[in-house]
Amino acid sequence: MAESVSGSPHPSPLPEGEGVHRVLLVQLDHLGDAVLSTTLLPPLRRRYPRASLEVLTSPWNQELFALAPEVDRVHVLAKNRFARPRRFGALTAMLWCGWRLRRRKIDLAIDVRGEFPLALMIWLSGARWRLGWDCGGGGFLLTDSPDYVADRPEVESRRALLAALGIHPEPGEEFAPAVSPSEVVRRRVAEWLDNAEGTHPTDALDRRLRIAVHVGAGTPAKRWPDDHWRDLVAWLVVRLGAEVVLVGGKEERIIARHITGRSPYRGVIDWTGQLGVAELAAVIGQSDLFVGADSGPAHLAAAVGTPAVVLFSGTNDPRQWRPWGSGVTVVRREVRCSPCHGERCPLRDHPCMKGLEVEAVARVVQQAIRGACYAEA
Repeated sequence: MAESVSGSPHPSPLPEGEGVHRVLLVQLDHLGDAVLSTTLLPPLRRRYPRASLEVLTSPWNQELFALAPEVDRVHVLAKNRFARPRRFGALTAMLWCGWRLRRRKIDLAIDVRGEFPLALMIWLSGARWRLGWDCGGGGFLLTDSPDYVADRPEVESRRALLAALGIHPEPGEEFAPAVSPSEVVRRRVAEWLDNAEGTHPTDALDRRLRIAVHVGAGTPAKRWPDDHWRDLVAWLVVRLGAEVVLVGGKEERIIARHITGRSPYRGVIDWTGQLGVAELAAVIGQSDLFVGADSGPAHLAAAVGTPAVVLFSGTNDPRQWRPWGSGVTVVRREVRCSPCHGERCPLRDHPCMKGLEVEAVARVVQQAIRGACYAEA
């Protein structure tokens, strides 16, 4: 049964459009969470058309929010508790940032995370209306807080925050994450793909199946073993005749080298550590399928409309955290210890990921290509 936390005991009058001149959305955590929060931007812009819509975020999300046409200004806080590796003094930096934001004279601040330090930060900002969740102990610092339901989809939780402001979807409006790289970026990526080693279509109308593969994940507990990735990539190239584009951050280049050997082989393009967020979104958007673990790139795939096969560990409940979109296919191995919410698996055999066999994922990939929407190994 869903757990709920009662709303704020001191709700304030809802901010009206004409009385709001500056809105601040706080989204400091990971890329996938930031993609989910893009759902908030169009309704906020519609409700407050004359306000300056601003986002406080981390360096790894800066480019994502810069892509959003609704956003007027992006503030970046490099030192915060979500940075990896974790940095000393992050809490002090966050609170000092909140104090410095007072000069912006914020009318409405929104925190989607629900943690005490973030509630304290937006309280320090002096925002007249402070909207967020009180489940993390900071409810007394907020002016408005709807009931928090622990296991509902994160997109629905963001919808509930908007509902607390009296903002509801218009008839026919799709409340879903959306990311759109510029035409310049899309053309540049298309040229890179055409010229990349291993990309040699025999006919313009007979292009090879292109699959973007993200070989890493945000935490060790969510990662699929390197050997499993190597076997799956070989299957995609040899059995399906696919062109595979490996994507990921700099830290995942080692995994990519393990997959490809010392140099990329025909049929595989290794772009790990070489793409910004906009370029990554464009690469995934120009692919026929995305395959990867529960991670930011998987959410990007859903946001650009590319069918995605997402490998879930036992860390999170996919009902809450799966990328939001009809083309998302989840594959996972059920384990008794799920959800553990840990960054590392304490079990030597890491059953939820090591036990997720290549053959099971390959079957799901075939189903996804044929248009299946959900599968569970």
